[in-house]
Amino acid sequence: MAISSRAKRFLKLGIAKIWNKQSLTFLFFLALSTTFWVFTKLNDSYRRDYEVPVRLIHIPKNVVITSDLPEYIHVSVTDKGWGQLAYEYGGAKTPITVEFATYAGSNGYGTIPITDLSRQILAQLPAGASLSGLRPQSLEFYFNYGERKRVLVRFKGSIEAANRYYVSYIHAVPDSVTVYARRSILDTLTAVTTKGVYLRNVSDTTMMNVDLQPIPGVKFIPNKVQLKIGVDRLVEKTVQVPVQQVNFPASKVLRTFPSKVNVTFQVGMAMYKQITSESFVLVINYEDLLNNRTPRCHLKLKTIPNGIRQVRISPSDVEYVIEEIPATDE
Repeated sequence: MAISSRAKRFLKLGIAKIWNKQSLTFLFFLALSTTFWVFTKLNDSYRRDYEVPVRLIHIPKNVVITSDLPEYIHVSVTDKGWGQLAYEYGGAKTPITVEFATYAGSNGYGTIPITDLSRQILAQLPAGASLSGLRPQSLEFYFNYGERKRVLVRFKGSIEAANRYYVSYIHAVPDSVTVYARRSILDTLTAVTTKGVYLRNVSDTTMMNVDLQPIPGVKFIPNKVQLKIGVDRLVEKTVQVPVQQVNFPASKVLRTFPSKVNVTFQVGMAMYKQITSESFVLVINYEDLLNNRTPRCHLKLKTIPNGIRQVRISPSDVEYVIEEIPATDE
């Protein structure tokens, strides 16, 4: 109890020393100087950037906007700190409204000059504020009256599979989109592309949503597609393929040693059973042998199935003889 009473007295003395008259005077002048500094700063002029929404209004029902106005424009306002606070926290910015009929041209294109935008923005600013800058310098939009066509979607980019894998397919879903644009664009547009997609070391089938590459004055429905990127594991396979003769006279026949050779290749597991010896055609052309001075000839594959890689023939050279077929007595 004695220790507790002593501690209380020590605490009271400490507080009394802190909250003495000098300390209170110091805190008062500190608060006063801080307030004076804030008022001084708020009376200074500053330049600040704001985003102001833009709206295209009173669009006729038979009109399709193919390239709309930007959602916001960027304005720079110069004013004293008080005015900046009022503009910043005075509520939501009133949208800049653009009348369709006022600016729509007969060629499917409309542009709004900076002077028209500035007038609406200045009407929103506090008294004494000035407009220091505006971006972009003008606004534009494109439209038509429903002209459209269906075009294919093409993939743009590069997909690299991981080691021992390969990209078996790249599909866009949907594979075509509806395009709205001026007739001159529709007449020449045959396909649209995705935005660039660049992936490396892909080892599994991948699906992703991708935006279409924008074209000025063109509207896509839908404006994005789902990419399906098929990836398969590579395995090695060997088949025996017979050597066939081509363009030989009816009186001659080719004999090769061996008559069949091994064809080794890499193929995806999904196609492993589909690729057989019948998938390859290996031939020796009679014309190639006419100038051959050796008893061996080099083999070439005439037909190679799609979806395989790193094809090797073993042996790649074979011995051969050309035999005469005895004439038959009639």
